[in-house]
Amino acid sequence: MTQLDMPRTFPMKKPTNHTPVIQRYSSRVPEGVATIRVATLGFQSRKSSKENLEAFFIYLKDVFSNVGLPQHHDIADFVDDQGYSTAMAVCYWLGEDGYTAWSKKFDLWWAARDPETLDHGLWFESFSVPPPYRETNLFQEYLRGVSACPMTKIEPMSESGYWGAARDRFSASAHDDFSPKQNVELQYNPARETLGKHIKVSDIPSQLCVIRSGVTWANCGEEQLESYETNLKPKLDKGMAYLRENPVDTGCCSLRQVTCLEADGSAQKEAYSLGIFLTYGHLERWAHDHPTHLAIYTRALAERKKYQENLQLLTYHEIYVLNEDVRFEYINCHPDTGLLPYFTNNAADQ
Repeated sequence: MTQLDMPRTFPMKKPTNHTPVIQRYSSRVPEGVATIRVATLGFQSRKSSKENLEAFFIYLKDVFSNVGLPQHHDIADFVDDQGYSTAMAVCYWLGEDGYTAWSKKFDLWWAARDPETLDHGLWFESFSVPPPYRETNLFQEYLRGVSACPMTKIEPMSESGYWGAARDRFSASAHDDFSPKQNVELQYNPARETLGKHIKVSDIPSQLCVIRSGVTWANCGEEQLESYETNLKPKLDKGMAYLRENPVDTGCCSLRQVTCLEADGSAQKEAYSLGIFLTYGHLERWAHDHPTHLAIYTRALAERKKYQENLQLLTYHEIYVLNEDVRFEYINCHPDTGLLPYFTNNAADQ
Protein backbone atom coordinates (compact mmCIF):
# COMPACT_ATOMS: atom_id res chain seq x y z
CA MET A 1 0.00 0.00 0.00
CA THR A 2 1.38 3.40 -0.99
CA GLN A 3 1.03 6.49 1.16
CA LEU A 4 -1.66 7.84 -1.17
CA ASP A 5 -3.75 4.68 -0.61
CA MET A 6 -3.67 5.06 3.17
CA PRO A 7 -6.39 6.84 5.19
CA ARG A 8 -5.83 10.59 5.41
CA THR A 9 -3.73 11.91 8.26
CA PHE A 10 -5.12 15.42 7.79
CA PRO A 11 -8.83 15.87 6.96
CA MET A 12 -9.93 17.82 3.91
CA LYS A 13 -11.21 21.37 4.32
CA LYS A 14 -14.04 20.85 1.84
CA PRO A 15 -17.49 21.49 3.37
CA THR A 16 -20.09 18.73 3.18
CA ASN A 17 -22.20 18.89 0.00
CA HIS A 18 -20.13 21.76 -1.39
CA THR A 19 -20.85 22.74 -5.01
CA PRO A 20 -18.60 25.31 -6.74
CA VAL A 21 -20.15 28.46 -8.16
CA ILE A 22 -18.57 27.68 -11.52
CA GLN A 23 -16.88 24.52 -12.80
CA ARG A 24 -13.09 24.56 -12.52
CA TYR A 25 -10.53 21.97 -13.62
CA SER A 26 -7.19 20.48 -12.60
CA SER A 27 -4.49 18.87 -14.71
CA ARG A 28 -3.05 15.42 -14.06
CA VAL A 29 0.27 14.15 -15.34
CA PRO A 30 0.54 10.65 -16.85
CA GLU A 31 1.12 7.72 -14.54
CA GLY A 32 4.78 6.90 -14.30
CA VAL A 33 5.88 10.54 -14.27
CA ALA A 34 7.82 10.74 -11.01
CA THR A 35 8.78 14.41 -11.11
CA ILE A 36 7.85 17.73 -12.69
CA ARG A 37 10.77 19.98 -13.55
CA VAL A 38 10.30 23.76 -13.82
CA ALA A 39 13.06 26.21 -14.76
CA THR A 40 12.93 29.98 -15.16
CA LEU A 41 15.51 31.65 -17.40
CA GLY A 42 15.81 35.39 -16.71
CA PHE A 43 17.53 38.24 -18.51
CA GLN A 44 17.84 41.81 -17.15
CA SER A 45 19.49 45.04 -18.28
CA ARG A 46 19.33 48.81 -18.11
CA LYS A 47 18.48 48.94 -21.81
CA SER A 48 15.02 49.72 -23.13
CA SER A 49 12.48 46.92 -22.99
CA LYS A 50 12.69 46.54 -26.77
CA GLU A 51 16.50 46.28 -26.80
CA ASN A 52 16.48 43.95 -23.81
CA LEU A 53 13.92 41.67 -25.45
CA GLU A 54 15.91 41.51 -28.69
CA ALA A 55 18.99 40.40 -26.73
CA PHE A 56 16.89 37.91 -24.76
CA PHE A 57 15.71 36.16 -27.94
CA ILE A 58 19.34 35.73 -29.01
CA TYR A 59 20.01 34.21 -25.58
CA LEU A 60 17.14 31.75 -26.01
CA LYS A 61 18.52 30.62 -29.36
CA ASP A 62 21.80 29.87 -27.59
CA VAL A 63 20.27 27.79 -24.79
CA PHE A 64 17.50 26.02 -26.70
CA SER A 65 18.78 23.19 -28.87
CA ASN A 66 17.05 20.14 -30.32
CA VAL A 67 18.17 18.03 -27.34
CA GLY A 68 15.77 17.71 -24.43
CA LEU A 69 13.72 20.79 -25.28
CA PRO A 70 11.07 21.74 -22.70
CA GLN A 71 7.70 20.14 -23.30
CA HIS A 72 6.24 23.59 -22.83
CA HIS A 73 7.63 27.07 -22.32
CA ASP A 74 6.32 30.59 -22.48
CA ILE A 75 7.91 34.02 -22.45
CA ALA A 76 7.08 37.25 -20.66
CA ASP A 77 8.60 40.58 -19.70
CA PHE A 78 8.32 43.37 -17.14
CA VAL A 79 10.25 46.30 -15.69
CA ASP A 80 11.25 45.57 -12.09
CA ASP A 81 11.13 47.95 -9.12
CA GLN A 82 14.78 48.92 -9.69
CA GLY A 83 14.04 49.98 -13.27
CA TYR A 84 15.66 47.00 -15.00
CA SER A 85 14.05 45.72 -18.18
CA THR A 86 13.50 42.03 -17.59
CA ALA A 87 12.53 39.16 -19.86
CA MET A 88 12.06 35.55 -18.85
CA ALA A 89 11.04 32.12 -20.07
CA VAL A 90 9.40 29.53 -17.80
CA CYS A 91 10.10 25.98 -18.98
CA TYR A 92 8.44 22.67 -18.06
CA TRP A 93 9.46 19.04 -18.35
CA LEU A 94 7.44 16.00 -17.24
CA GLY A 95 10.08 13.70 -15.81
CA GLU A 96 13.80 14.28 -15.53
CA ASP A 97 15.09 12.63 -18.73
CA GLY A 98 14.46 15.55 -21.07
CA TYR A 99 15.67 18.10 -18.57
CA THR A 100 18.84 16.11 -17.88
CA ALA A 101 19.64 15.93 -21.60
CA TRP A 102 19.00 19.65 -22.05
CA SER A 103 20.88 20.74 -18.92
CA LYS A 104 24.09 18.98 -19.95
CA LYS A 105 24.46 21.38 -22.84
CA PHE A 106 23.02 24.34 -20.96
CA ASP A 107 25.43 23.89 -18.05
CA LEU A 108 28.40 24.11 -20.40
CA TRP A 109 27.02 27.30 -21.90
CA TRP A 110 26.17 28.71 -18.46
CA ALA A 111 29.62 27.99 -17.02
CA ALA A 112 31.22 29.90 -19.90
CA ARG A 113 29.45 33.18 -19.02
CA ASP A 114 31.93 35.72 -17.66
CA PRO A 115 30.05 37.94 -15.19
CA GLU A 116 32.72 40.64 -15.38
CA THR A 117 32.22 41.20 -19.11
CA LEU A 118 28.43 40.87 -19.47
CA ASP A 119 26.35 43.99 -20.12
CA HIS A 120 23.26 42.20 -18.78
CA GLY A 121 22.27 39.95 -15.91
CA LEU A 122 21.18 36.31 -16.14
CA TRP A 123 19.37 34.14 -13.65
CA PHE A 124 18.44 30.47 -13.53
CA GLU A 125 15.86 29.26 -11.01
CA SER A 126 15.01 25.57 -11.20
CA PHE A 127 13.25 22.97 -9.09
CA SER A 128 11.89 19.45 -9.33
CA VAL A 129 8.88 18.16 -7.39
CA PRO A 130 6.84 14.93 -7.31
CA PRO A 131 3.32 15.45 -8.77
CA PRO A 132 1.60 15.15 -5.34
CA TYR A 133 3.41 18.36 -4.33
CA ARG A 134 1.80 20.54 -6.94
CA GLU A 135 -1.80 21.64 -7.53
CA THR A 136 -3.57 23.41 -10.39
CA ASN A 137 -6.80 25.34 -10.76
CA LEU A 138 -7.89 26.32 -14.27
CA PHE A 139 -10.48 26.61 -17.00
CA GLN A 140 -10.28 23.80 -19.54
CA GLU A 141 -10.05 26.27 -22.45
CA TYR A 142 -7.16 28.16 -20.83
CA LEU A 143 -4.17 25.86 -20.35
CA ARG A 144 -0.94 27.44 -19.20
CA GLY A 145 2.16 26.37 -17.30
CA VAL A 146 2.49 22.67 -16.57
CA SER A 147 -1.11 22.14 -17.68
CA ALA A 148 -0.07 23.01 -21.25
CA CYS A 149 2.41 20.13 -21.45
CA PRO A 150 1.43 17.40 -23.90
CA MET A 151 -0.13 14.30 -22.35
CA THR A 152 -1.48 16.11 -19.30
CA LYS A 153 -5.10 15.22 -18.64
CA ILE A 154 -7.61 17.93 -17.75
CA GLU A 155 -10.25 16.84 -15.26
CA PRO A 156 -13.20 18.61 -13.59
CA MET A 157 -12.90 19.03 -9.84
CA SER A 158 -15.06 20.33 -7.02
CA GLU A 159 -12.26 21.52 -4.70
CA SER A 160 -12.71 25.22 -5.39
CA GLY A 161 -14.62 28.16 -4.00
CA TYR A 162 -14.00 27.58 -0.28
CA TRP A 163 -11.22 28.32 2.19
CA GLY A 164 -8.61 25.58 2.08
CA ALA A 165 -9.48 24.37 -1.43
CA ALA A 166 -5.95 24.89 -2.70
CA ARG A 167 -4.53 22.75 0.11
CA ASP A 168 -7.11 20.05 -0.65
CA ARG A 169 -5.96 19.96 -4.28
CA PHE A 170 -2.49 18.79 -3.22
CA SER A 171 -2.73 15.02 -2.99
CA ALA A 172 0.29 15.19 -0.67
CA SER A 173 -1.76 17.22 1.83
CA ALA A 174 -3.46 14.00 2.96
CA HIS A 175 -0.29 13.14 4.89
CA ASP A 176 1.87 16.30 4.87
CA ASP A 177 0.94 19.65 6.40
CA PHE A 178 3.87 21.33 4.57
CA SER A 179 5.54 22.49 7.76
CA PRO A 180 9.23 23.37 7.28
CA LYS A 181 11.85 21.07 8.74
CA GLN A 182 13.29 23.94 10.77
CA ASN A 183 12.09 27.28 12.08
CA VAL A 184 12.45 29.79 9.29
CA GLU A 185 12.08 33.54 9.14
CA LEU A 186 12.70 35.80 6.20
CA GLN A 187 15.37 38.41 6.84
CA TYR A 188 16.39 41.06 4.38
CA ASN A 189 20.17 41.15 4.15
CA PRO A 190 21.88 44.50 3.54
CA ALA A 191 22.62 45.06 -0.13
CA ARG A 192 25.85 43.37 -1.19
CA GLU A 193 27.83 43.63 -4.39
CA THR A 194 26.37 41.14 -6.85
CA LEU A 195 27.07 42.84 -10.18
CA GLY A 196 30.03 41.26 -11.91
CA LYS A 197 29.64 38.04 -9.92
CA HIS A 198 28.21 34.56 -10.35
CA ILE A 199 26.31 33.67 -7.19
CA LYS A 200 24.86 30.27 -6.35
CA VAL A 201 22.34 30.56 -3.54
CA SER A 202 23.18 27.65 -1.28
CA ASP A 203 21.37 28.26 2.00
CA ILE A 204 17.75 27.94 0.82
CA PRO A 205 15.45 26.43 3.48
CA SER A 206 13.24 23.46 2.72
CA GLN A 207 9.56 23.83 1.81
CA LEU A 208 9.76 26.95 -0.36
CA CYS A 209 6.48 27.55 -2.13
CA VAL A 210 6.16 28.78 -5.73
CA ILE A 211 2.90 30.10 -7.17
CA ARG A 212 2.13 31.16 -10.71
CA SER A 213 -1.25 32.87 -11.07
CA GLY A 214 -2.47 34.19 -14.41
CA VAL A 215 -5.35 35.91 -16.16
CA THR A 216 -6.38 36.52 -19.76
CA TRP A 217 -8.84 39.14 -20.97
CA ALA A 218 -8.45 38.21 -24.65
CA ASN A 219 -12.03 36.91 -24.89
CA CYS A 220 -13.66 39.70 -22.90
CA GLY A 221 -16.35 41.79 -24.48
CA GLU A 222 -16.65 45.48 -23.66
CA GLU A 223 -18.68 45.00 -20.47
CA GLN A 224 -16.51 42.33 -18.85
CA LEU A 225 -13.28 44.02 -19.95
CA GLU A 226 -14.37 47.27 -18.33
CA SER A 227 -15.34 45.41 -15.16
CA TYR A 228 -11.93 43.73 -15.04
CA GLU A 229 -10.00 46.97 -15.60
CA THR A 230 -12.14 48.98 -13.17
CA ASN A 231 -13.10 46.52 -10.44
CA LEU A 232 -10.58 43.68 -10.35
CA LYS A 233 -7.22 44.71 -11.80
CA PRO A 234 -6.62 47.60 -9.36
CA LYS A 235 -7.22 45.22 -6.46
CA LEU A 236 -4.90 42.64 -8.00
CA ASP A 237 -2.17 45.24 -8.52
CA LYS A 238 -2.56 46.48 -4.94
CA GLY A 239 -2.23 42.94 -3.57
CA MET A 240 0.88 42.20 -5.62
CA ALA A 241 2.45 45.52 -4.61
CA TYR A 242 1.81 44.72 -0.95
CA LEU A 243 3.62 41.38 -1.27
CA ARG A 244 6.55 42.94 -3.11
CA GLU A 245 6.91 45.76 -0.62
CA ASN A 246 6.53 43.69 2.57
CA PRO A 247 8.64 40.55 2.11
CA VAL A 248 9.64 40.09 5.75
CA ASP A 249 6.05 40.35 7.03
CA THR A 250 4.52 38.17 4.29
CA GLY A 251 7.33 35.69 3.66
CA CYS A 252 7.17 36.57 -0.04
CA CYS A 253 10.79 36.39 -1.22
CA SER A 254 10.08 37.37 -4.81
CA LEU A 255 7.05 38.60 -6.77
CA ARG A 256 7.28 39.20 -10.51
CA GLN A 257 4.24 40.65 -12.27
CA VAL A 258 4.69 40.04 -15.98
CA THR A 259 3.03 40.48 -19.37
CA CYS A 260 2.90 37.39 -21.59
CA LEU A 261 4.45 37.66 -25.04
CA GLU A 262 3.98 36.07 -28.43
CA ALA A 263 6.92 34.36 -30.10
CA ASP A 264 7.64 37.59 -32.02
CA GLY A 265 7.79 39.63 -28.80
CA SER A 266 4.41 41.34 -29.12
CA ALA A 267 2.29 41.58 -25.99
CA GLN A 268 -0.62 39.23 -25.41
CA LYS A 269 -3.81 40.18 -23.58
CA GLU A 270 -2.56 38.04 -20.74
CA ALA A 271 -0.49 38.42 -17.59
CA TYR A 272 0.61 36.44 -14.55
CA SER A 273 2.36 36.83 -11.23
CA LEU A 274 5.19 34.50 -10.24
CA GLY A 275 5.76 34.43 -6.50
CA ILE A 276 8.19 32.60 -4.23
CA PHE A 277 7.15 32.26 -0.59
CA LEU A 278 9.18 31.06 2.35
CA THR A 279 6.57 28.33 3.02
CA TYR A 280 3.10 27.36 1.85
CA GLY A 281 1.85 28.54 5.25
CA HIS A 282 3.00 32.09 4.47
CA LEU A 283 1.07 32.09 1.19
CA GLU A 284 -1.96 30.60 2.90
CA ARG A 285 -1.97 33.18 5.69
CA TRP A 286 -1.88 36.08 3.25
CA ALA A 287 -4.70 34.50 1.25
CA HIS A 288 -6.79 33.87 4.38
CA ASP A 289 -6.27 37.00 6.43
CA HIS A 290 -5.01 39.96 4.50
CA PRO A 291 -7.39 42.64 3.17
CA THR A 292 -5.54 42.87 -0.14
CA HIS A 293 -6.21 39.23 -0.98
CA LEU A 294 -9.74 39.25 0.40
CA ALA A 295 -10.49 42.18 -1.92
CA ILE A 296 -9.19 40.21 -4.92
CA TYR A 297 -11.02 37.03 -3.96
CA THR A 298 -14.34 38.77 -3.19
CA ARG A 299 -14.33 40.68 -6.48
CA ALA A 300 -13.37 37.62 -8.53
CA LEU A 301 -16.10 35.56 -6.86
CA ALA A 302 -18.63 38.29 -7.59
CA GLU A 303 -17.68 38.15 -11.28
CA ARG A 304 -18.14 34.38 -11.32
CA LYS A 305 -21.53 34.60 -9.63
CA LYS A 306 -22.70 37.35 -11.98
CA TYR A 307 -21.65 35.80 -15.28
CA GLN A 308 -21.67 32.07 -14.38
CA GLU A 309 -20.90 30.03 -17.51
CA ASN A 310 -20.73 33.24 -19.59
CA LEU A 311 -17.67 34.45 -17.69
CA GLN A 312 -15.16 35.68 -20.27
CA LEU A 313 -12.28 36.57 -17.96
CA LEU A 314 -10.28 33.37 -17.51
CA THR A 315 -7.80 32.63 -14.74
CA TYR A 316 -5.53 29.82 -13.58
CA HIS A 317 -2.89 29.10 -11.02
CA GLU A 318 -0.38 26.41 -10.17
CA ILE A 319 1.37 26.00 -6.81
CA TYR A 320 4.42 23.92 -5.91
CA VAL A 321 5.80 22.98 -2.49
CA LEU A 322 9.51 22.37 -2.96
CA ASN A 323 11.97 19.99 -1.38
CA GLU A 324 15.75 20.33 -1.43
CA ASP A 325 16.00 19.72 -5.20
CA VAL A 326 16.39 23.40 -6.08
CA ARG A 327 18.92 25.50 -7.95
CA PHE A 328 18.98 29.29 -7.86
CA GLU A 329 21.89 31.03 -9.60
CA TYR A 330 22.47 34.62 -10.62
CA ILE A 331 25.14 36.04 -12.97
CA ASN A 332 25.80 39.79 -12.95
CA CYS A 333 22.34 40.50 -11.49
CA HIS A 334 21.47 43.47 -9.31
CA PRO A 335 21.26 42.66 -5.57
CA ASP A 336 17.45 42.69 -5.33
CA THR A 337 16.98 39.95 -7.94
CA GLY A 338 15.08 36.82 -6.93
CA LEU A 339 16.41 35.26 -3.73
CA LEU A 340 19.61 37.31 -3.60
CA PRO A 341 18.42 39.69 -0.85
CA TYR A 342 17.68 36.87 1.58
CA PHE A 343 19.80 33.75 1.13
CA THR A 344 23.36 34.71 0.33
CA ASN A 345 25.23 34.11 3.60
CA ASN A 346 26.64 30.82 2.29
CA ALA A 347 26.54 31.65 -1.40
CA ALA A 348 29.58 30.85 -3.50
CA ASP A 349 30.87 33.70 -5.62
CA GLN A 350 32.73 32.62 -8.71
